[in-house]
Amino acid sequence: MGARIQFVRQIKSIIISFYEVIMNRLKLYLAFIYLWPHVLSFFLSSQRILISQDVESFLNHRGYKDNKLIGLVRLLVENKWYRNLFYMRIGRFSYVFRWYFIGDPTFHPCRNMLGGAYFAHSFSTYLGAKKIGKNFSCRNNTTIGNKYDGRNDLIPTIMDNVTVGANAVIIGNITIGNNVIIGAGSVVIKDVPDNAIVVGNPARIIKYRSNY
Repeated sequence: MGARIQFVRQIKSIIISFYEVIMNRLKLYLAFIYLWPHVLSFFLSSQRILISQDVESFLNHRGYKDNKLIGLVRLLVENKWYRNLFYMRIGRFSYVFRWYFIGDPTFHPCRNMLGGAYFAHSFSTYLGAKKIGKNFSCRNNTTIGNKYDGRNDLIPTIMDNVTVGANAVIIGNITIGNNVIIGAGSVVIKDVPDNAIVVGNPARIIKYRSNY
């Protein structure tokens, strides 16, 4: 009797899992109906390559196996921070449809940013950099900007493969090197060399990454 009950439970679990997969996939296909302007703007955009790199980065971080088109729709449906990034990539044309499928009004991505970006719960985040390189990622309450009010020329340059923890502040006319990790709560006001890991207020180097 016990073996029979266990078998029934396994069958039930398989059926439920299969049902959830089918329904989630159906939800994505149905999303094409009201996201067709977004999909069309992707194909017409000069930023298609950067958008595709962003999609791939988000999907990899979140463990999804979708192709890039389905992945784009999934992210637009499920991730409001990705929506902000997508609308920034699309440019002015996004105002035609962003009003009915809004992103997070507290998240402001950098307009001069290469592809492969990833944002995890990045509410209350402002990325006011001169340039941000490829494969950038950050968490909530990240501030990148100027050191003095009215001096928007004194803002950071972020190189490739930089990861920023939550509640970090990066300000001033400084350069954050390649492959840098900035720990949560850090306040960075000086240049950071390639491959460094920095923490604290003010931020200090605690070690260098050995795999780069």
